[in-house]
Amino acid sequence: MNERLKKIIVIVVGLLMILLMAISFGGRERITAVESQLGSFIAPVQRFFSQIGNFMDEKTEPIINVLNYKSLNESLSKENEMLKAQVVSLTMAQKEFEELNELKQSLHYAERSDQDNYISCSVIAKDIGNWFNMFTIDAGTEQGVTKNSTVINGNGLVGLVYEVGSNWSKVISIIDHKSSVGFEMLRVTDDYDGILSGTTNYELVGELYDTQANVHVNDYIVTSGLGMYPKGILIGQIYELVDDRDLFLKQIKVKPAVDFKKLNKVMVIPYDEYEEEINTYLP
Repeated sequence: MNERLKKIIVIVVGLLMILLMAISFGGRERITAVESQLGSFIAPVQRFFSQIGNFMDEKTEPIINVLNYKSLNESLSKENEMLKAQVVSLTMAQKEFEELNELKQSLHYAERSDQDNYISCSVIAKDIGNWFNMFTIDAGTEQGVTKNSTVINGNGLVGLVYEVGSNWSKVISIIDHKSSVGFEMLRVTDDYDGILSGTTNYELVGELYDTQANVHVNDYIVTSGLGMYPKGILIGQIYELVDDRDLFLKQIKVKPAVDFKKLNKVMVIPYDEYEEEINTYLP
């Protein structure tokens, strides 16, 4: 078997893996009316507790910082105490501004991709554990979210919508072991590509189709447009090259651009907007 034929076989197998994993990771095309109503009832409750938790986290953090310096500030006047309160208020405003700025970066991607109906959402619940590998957002069919919609934030690719209710949706992130995404190197030349998968340890491990690919630690990777995700969304940065002669393909480990231990705001790209474009890449 020559090298060219071997590469063609690997690419075909990789595409089949993406399609099979996209079909098998869960979620249904339609949910029952009872499930939709139940989800609609639960979503506001989840949103309430999520907002309370976020509010407490945001409010207590600057207060704790102030208390840590209490012993140094005992000699300050009441006027200075009022200034502290103003500083706390400005800190909270700055945090809110930073979140909005992240969404603005996401909108910049929307402008580049000729998308004009992005949906801004809040995370209202997640599975047990420290990682946001599966979570719920406060937007559904009423807001225009569809199954297989892409989810991003200001830093990069988050994941895919796999189940949708009337005003809530469930998302599976790229670090989950059921997820996979086609990627390519972020380079002007050397257009190497491959498939990236999540693991049970919430890591991102990729395999390059070209066994002779010249890649390096700190190289960036983006979505290739093969599979469910649109082309050109930042995924992350290579932090390790796996040196194993028993591996058929060259393997890499990737640090995601998104912090999957802390997600508050995300944006959704409805799937039907780019479905026809993706189909042109499929065999």
